[in-house]
Amino acid sequence: MHFAWNEKVLGWMYDAAEYTGFYRNLAALLLPQIKARGSLCDIGCGMALADMELSREIGSITCVDVDKAALSFAQNEAKRRGIENIRFILSGGADVEGSWDTVIALFHGRIEKTCADYLAKASDRLICVTHGPGIRHAGAFCESSDEAAAWLDAGGWTYTRTEGVLEFGQPHRSFEEALESTAAYHRDWDRETLEARVRAKAVETGREDFPYYTPKSRTYGIFVIPKKENERLL
Repeated sequence: MHFAWNEKVLGWMYDAAEYTGFYRNLAALLLPQIKARGSLCDIGCGMALADMELSREIGSITCVDVDKAALSFAQNEAKRRGIENIRFILSGGADVEGSWDTVIALFHGRIEKTCADYLAKASDRLICVTHGPGIRHAGAFCESSDEAAAWLDAGGWTYTRTEGVLEFGQPHRSFEEALESTAAYHRDWDRETLEARVRAKAVETGREDFPYYTPKSRTYGIFVIPKKENERLL
């Protein structure tokens, strides 16, 4: 994310995940690539919502993040759901110690650093989820699948790549909340501009809990990088 986690942002993200089923759908795509009943580490887990969906089929999960607010939310949500096979570590990904069957990084980190820092922690494979083809994000947070594939190919890495799109829009509990959540992404916009954007993008749902919804599709690339075939590059 390009904004700070806080109570409101966490709430909006949770609402979006529940409304669209984004992390449930993403977990279903990842599960066939993860060792059954094995150990998993999610580095840069954020709210760990994908991990909670995976927890039914995975033996043990370690969730790692540097953000206290996001990790605290994840801990409370796991407790609320009665999930007992997830532990949480406040740490940077490169600094966390341990070994797991599978390590995942979801929309977190550029592929070069992810492979350098995380593949050694996996005994079986590293799974990286990037943005889809043609998507560019400023800074070092995460690249597009085209950029990731180009780097892997140039280095002679062995991997599989799949791409697709999932719905991950934002539901709103009121028109005012729609304005507020939109402003979180466009801090320099005045109210008139924000209102015009919300009226143009949001749709009325007819629901009492979320009367407005701003549709958005999120493209993704899933890279499965096996440890054995790539050890020579570490």
